[in-house]
Amino acid sequence: MNSKIDIHTEKIIESYDVHTSLFSKIIEGIIERDLHHFIPGSNQIPWLIGSQVQLRYEAASWMGINKKQKAEALFRNNKEVQHDITYPSVTSFNEDWKRISPILRNAILELDDEDLFTYSEKEPGKRGTFYDLLSHIIQRETNCIAMITLWRGILT
Repeated sequence: MNSKIDIHTEKIIESYDVHTSLFSKIIEGIIERDLHHFIPGSNQIPWLIGSQVQLRYEAASWMGINKKQKAEALFRNNKEVQHDITYPSVTSFNEDWKRISPILRNAILELDDEDLFTYSEKEPGKRGTFYDLLSHIIQRETNCIAMITLWRGILT
């Protein structure tokens, strides 16, 4: 691990750590029957939770970590919400979240400036620097956490 963490990496890790803890806390205790109260007949909230878990697994994959969430097939290639299926339980998503988060965190801490700031156009969806990608992931996590928190507030 780098003995001195770059300020950019430090800011990413600070947000990452907050999100790691907060995401687990806001999804814990969600009752399965309540998942469909956001929009009746919708799988919006289970999809939102699972797609966020998938994004961490994809980021890990881009860093050479070969791990998959249990429901990977439901979210692969940015698959949209599917209303005619039953998504896995919140508990299952939370287990996958807790499994990948420390692995990805350690991998992020191993990145050096060249890894973070080299511009790439190799693959669709990976254009830009890895720092840009990590920043985007952190922003999406912020939005997902806010949406799920709002939804939980509506239910109570």
